[in-house]
Amino acid sequence: MTTSSENMQIMNGVEVPPFRNFHEFLLETDRYERPPFNDFKKWNNRIISNLLYFQTNYFVTIITLFLLHTFISSQDIFVGLIAVVAVIATLIFAVSADANIKKMRTDHPLVTLGGIILVAYFFISVFQSVLVVAFALLFPVFLVLVHASLRLRGIANRAANVKEQLGIRTSVMGQILDRTGLNVKV
Repeated sequence: MTTSSENMQIMNGVEVPPFRNFHEFLLETDRYERPPFNDFKKWNNRIISNLLYFQTNYFVTIITLFLLHTFISSQDIFVGLIAVVAVIATLIFAVSADANIKKMRTDHPLVTLGGIILVAYFFISVFQSVLVVAFALLFPVFLVLVHASLRLRGIANRAANVKEQLGIRTSVMGQILDRTGLNVKV
């Protein structure tokens, strides 16, 4: 069982739990079981519980796999990220309520339309690179969700999660789950 003193404190009292050892994280084969597909509530609780308990391991896994994929496909990742950022910037420009941006859009509609067309053309022409970026981001998340689905909870896991549910501690994963609508607090 971990105590609060073992957790690294970051901003506003949010804690990062310690890194779980490799044996506990992956090698205890008796701690894996097929998810209860017929009981979604139990399956959901297992996933959330494992996400909270192994969160540091999961973050390291996601970052490591993304960096490995970036090293292997660096050009595609770079071009794909540029295309995604260009589309996001164009969308923000197109729907912005800022008075200066609205004035620019109305004063120069052809330039605005031309910019949108150029960004759309660029995005479509490098769509393969965009898919590489999507895969590099989503595949590690998929692996984390598979692990969280298959891994059974232990006593230390349950104790750590009770602290999160009662509000005794707040973790990074707890904040992420709260912001995505999966409330972990009682």
